[in-house]
Amino acid sequence: MKNNPSGRHIGDRLALNLLLLVVILTGAVFWWTSQSFKSNDPSHDTWVDKAGHLHVLGIILGETTLRQAEIILRSRSDIALYIYPAEHPHAGMTLEAYFPSIADHTKVILLLNADDALLKAIERRSTLPHLYPNKVARMNLSGSDSRLAQSLIVRELTLIPSATITEEDIIAHFGDHFQRSVIDKDSIELSYAQLGLVARLPDKGVTQLHFVNPDLLH
Repeated sequence: MKNNPSGRHIGDRLALNLLLLVVILTGAVFWWTSQSFKSNDPSHDTWVDKAGHLHVLGIILGETTLRQAEIILRSRSDIALYIYPAEHPHAGMTLEAYFPSIADHTKVILLLNADDALLKAIERRSTLPHLYPNKVARMNLSGSDSRLAQSLIVRELTLIPSATITEEDIIAHFGDHFQRSVIDKDSIELSYAQLGLVARLPDKGVTQLHFVNPDLLH
């Protein structure tokens, strides 16, 4: 019998739709899985521990280093310094690690914990290869700073599923204890304070699930 790649692809996407977001509301536990991370290991739960740290995909926000996260996600990241203009909602500098595809083409972005002094020092040693139309600048790190970034702590995590996730899907999995905000005419946000989760759902484009430790969620 011949293999049918198209059929397998459709099946994979259906599996991701069904298994990507499953919530056990008791204890506010979020279960994530996919083609490459099918496991009953509790390290794949998302939950808040007694110290107030959120566990996502096996990563502990506020504890796990970037190098440890790469091992957990089984992928190397692309690390860069981003400079957001004053008019941007995230004005300032951030150090981010991007995972373009971990499982079923799901994308992950990690925000690393770096104070202003460190960010400014990294900026001085970086190069400016690209300026985006929205005036956000992406700067390449020096070799020494790339190695330094491996030891920095993960502060926030953004998950960009490859599957289409609707507002109804989010509510069905996470329940109705959320705050709904209309960001603009084309997108909304659902904020789950107890989970440290903000889900942004645009009419067009991709859904983003942004996780932080609950005490940092404003």
